[in-house]
Amino acid sequence: MRRLGGTGLARMTLRVSALVILLAFGLSGAGCDDPLAGASGAGDPYLPHAGNGGYDVTSYDIALAIDPALGTIAGSTTLEAQALQQLESFSLDYAGPEIGAVTVDGTTAEYRRKDDELIILCPARLSAGEDFAVEVSYSGAPGKLEHTQAFAMGWQQVGDTIYTLDEPLGAATWFPANDHPSDKATYTFRLTVPRPYVAAANGVLVDREVQGADEIFTWEMRRPLASYLAAVSVDEYVMVRSTAPNGVPIRDFFAVELADRAGAVFSRTGEVLAYYADRFGPYPFEEYGVVVPSVETGAAMENQTLSLFGRDVLESGMADPTGGAAYLSHELAHQWFGDSVSINRWQDIWLNEGFATYASWLWLEHDRGPAALAAMVQQTVDDLRGSSGRPAGDPGPEQLFGANTYRRGALTLHALRLTVGDDVFFGILQEWTARYRYGNATTQDFIALAQEQAGNVAPGVLADLFDAWLYGGDELPALPAAGGEAEGSGSEAADGGEAETGGGEAAAGGGETRGALGGS
Repeated sequence: MRRLGGTGLARMTLRVSALVILLAFGLSGAGCDDPLAGASGAGDPYLPHAGNGGYDVTSYDIALAIDPALGTIAGSTTLEAQALQQLESFSLDYAGPEIGAVTVDGTTAEYRRKDDELIILCPARLSAGEDFAVEVSYSGAPGKLEHTQAFAMGWQQVGDTIYTLDEPLGAATWFPANDHPSDKATYTFRLTVPRPYVAAANGVLVDREVQGADEIFTWEMRRPLASYLAAVSVDEYVMVRSTAPNGVPIRDFFAVELADRAGAVFSRTGEVLAYYADRFGPYPFEEYGVVVPSVETGAAMENQTLSLFGRDVLESGMADPTGGAAYLSHELAHQWFGDSVSINRWQDIWLNEGFATYASWLWLEHDRGPAALAAMVQQTVDDLRGSSGRPAGDPGPEQLFGANTYRRGALTLHALRLTVGDDVFFGILQEWTARYRYGNATTQDFIALAQEQAGNVAPGVLADLFDAWLYGGDELPALPAAGGEAEGSGSEAADGGEAETGGGEAAAGGGETRGALGGS
């Protein structure tokens, strides 16, 4: 995610910090020590009440009738899951509207709500390994979490435009979920909207059915998806189709009044996608595209296969070619880093944001030459030198999307590249996206893989590199020269030219470009 307007360090104070602290410590779950009750949290040290224990979700079927004028929804979510232990009760994360009924395997189940937890009593005890289905019907106007200065999380209604922006904990505002990235699942969305509105969501549009004054849009996300990347947007969109040079279908959804401008800004999506596929490995999903509603979102967000860019991002953050390329390439890179290969705990968010930031630099290098990358590296080193903040590898919930997560994370990868050389470096990235494709991984997994692949460098050298860049103090380590010798505070690349990167600090992939929150 990339937050709008974010790059100068003075502005990288992380508008989301109050939200993350509030969510990490203010939500309470079932509070039950019963060994037959699934835990009310996934055990994440940063967000201890996010997600739940005792089961693994395999699929979601979300069927909603949406009224864009009122911002209301009516329908149900059905989860198919497998019990990981004996269960007499379990929890779902849910902060949505009023519940009508809950069933487990078709039998009515008792339930109660406590804060943002939905606690369900099983009609019959579930055995470990047993598959089961839970259906929750609900209706009303979803709320949103308004604890940041830049944007709100969750279900959003502005006029008659609907969109979702869920990182890290907004999904539960509009559907019951195991809302933690460690439990990925496939999704089906069946979205009924009044004509001529269009409902966009993740995956592939497999059916459009007109029923009187309404139209039902059915979307299937056939690859595992983390709940915070689930997306729905409704407006009178223009759908524009194209194909990337490597054959990947692209479908974009533009608000009518923004269609011409957005079409020009995103005209190179296919070119960037094909370049990334060459560098990182095959594009991991069936289709890609963006949705651009005519509302201010405060950020761009890498929702799986359907990145979100608000009118403010389009008209301000992407107004110049460099800023536009930075946003476009950052969110697209997340499809590999964060969406396909997902984090297993929020502490490792640099694996999403640092990687997407460096990928946007790689596109800059490819498009404008090595001198442009050199200038970007030097600008980032200069911006971060002497600044304070938590380490990229352990930012804490209060700086989850801070400057170090994005930019020091990106410099970590640049240091690795300079140390091991281009062939090994890009081999590491391709093995990373292949080995953990559609799964979850940690920082230690990446370090181990880098040491395994970089046979030309002593393991201790890489251990020291990652320790210094990811867990060291405020002072930036010296970037190595190509081949491994430390050199000054810049790099060989940083001395390589005077290319003007333009686009101000937005082009630097600043800590706030999170796919919207900043990133993402």
